[in-house]
Amino acid sequence: MSKNMTPEEVVRAWSDAYVSKDLDATSALMSEGFIRLGDSTHWTPINKQEWRQVMENFFTAFPDWRWDMTTLIASGDRVVCEFTEKGTFTSPYSIMPGLVLPPTGESFTDYDCDCFEVKDGLITEIRAYVTNEIDRKYHFIAKIEEFLAIDSAPGN
Repeated sequence: MSKNMTPEEVVRAWSDAYVSKDLDATSALMSEGFIRLGDSTHWTPINKQEWRQVMENFFTAFPDWRWDMTTLIASGDRVVCEFTEKGTFTSPYSIMPGLVLPPTGESFTDYDCDCFEVKDGLITEIRAYVTNEIDRKYHFIAKIEEFLAIDSAPGN
């Protein structure tokens, strides 16, 4: 179905599925070689399956999460979108294997810009640029780094 869609139509369909937290539908619009990279991964690419696991855990921890597209610009195989993203940390967050963070009850608002690459009707790449209030508020990256340092310390 997506082969006959323009890159803009693919990204709009993906965004609609994402807002609905329909990870089957989002995954169906991503290529097998899909990668996503951005601040949350320290610009290390993650694949479709890794992205899906991250989002399943995130949606559990932030059940009221929402994302509103404010701008979309398409040119060839590239689509750039701006979003406002909001959510409240109300359930435990399994941020990585062995590390579950307790909820804080605090809300965040971030302003995102995602750059999509679409080929043959499927998203091949997302580069995510985020204002990162989510990390300034919850310190996820520091907690991951601390966990990894403890886990790799001699005797562990």
